[in-house]
Amino acid sequence: MPVKAALPARLKEVNHRVRSSQAQWFFDDPRLHFEAWWHANSGRLELGLHLEATPALNERIAAGLARQLLMIKARLGQQLDLEPWDRGWIRLYETYPVEIHRGDLANLPGVAEERC
Repeated sequence: MPVKAALPARLKEVNHRVRSSQAQWFFDDPRLHFEAWWHANSGRLELGLHLEATPALNERIAAGLARQLLMIKARLGQQLDLEPWDRGWIRLYETYPVEIHRGDLANLPGVAEERC
């Protein structure tokens, strides 16, 4: 079943896009999105909230997340990290080791598109 079909009605307006080793889900502003990102070099899958808007907006959102980080980690797990990275962007994320066979990688964007 595609992800969108399984969502509650209030979340069905989610948009998505797939780029090579990434899938992103967002509502109004694609610069603020949830992302699944396959890091081939490390063999890890990153799942997270990416704040890729202006540095000022990213900082404001991150400050709110930081105030609630203990509660967020209590609900979602201690493996989460909130950190700045490239171009003034910030991410709240976790990574998991994933074994993917080379043949599966070529079809990854298609599989992600089918699921959305």
